[in-house]
Amino acid sequence: MRGRPALVLFVIFGLGLLLGLAVNSLFFSDPILENADTAAKPAVSREDMFADADVSAEDIELVQGKQGSLSWKLLAKSAKYNQELGIIAVDFPQLTAFFGADRQEVYVQADRGEVDQENDNLSLYDGVSGRFGNLALDAQYLDYVGAIGKVYLKGGVTVRRPDMTVQAKAMEIDLVTRQLVAAGGVEALLAPEGLGKSPLIENKE
Repeated sequence: MRGRPALVLFVIFGLGLLLGLAVNSLFFSDPILENADTAAKPAVSREDMFADADVSAEDIELVQGKQGSLSWKLLAKSAKYNQELGIIAVDFPQLTAFFGADRQEVYVQADRGEVDQENDNLSLYDGVSGRFGNLALDAQYLDYVGAIGKVYLKGGVTVRRPDMTVQAKAMEIDLVTRQLVAAGGVEALLAPEGLGKSPLIENKE
């Protein structure tokens, strides 16, 4: 009989632990990091997807627009189109995009990428670097989702502006509100005294 209270306490402790883990996974998981883990691991390799490409081209330009205005254009050294998937694989892409009423320019380049022009989505990866206003960015993977005007950066993300440098595993940038949300091992370096010496600011003498 003496062992029964101990057994009851052990069962209660075990149930409490399981409940705590369930609540944590449901309410405190990080969607940015979850997206980074799943999106960075395609189920099918790029080579398999485009081994029998329907169309191949060199030195191409893709253009996307909405309501009579240019949303983005992408230059690439080469491209392969998989008609069944509706996806274009590009090598050495250079993306220039425009957002907001002030037509803010975003420029990004990478080693490789994939474009879903019909849904206004694209992914760039391997050596991603670019600029957005006074922001400079580096990452391994970039996802652009045109329907919601957001960019998701993953893998060794570094974003710099004249007064601040932020490093993280993943980052979300809202191109409309210009808001940044970082997740996973976030480190920030503030340097307000360095504004005048920043390489991101043009010297006008």
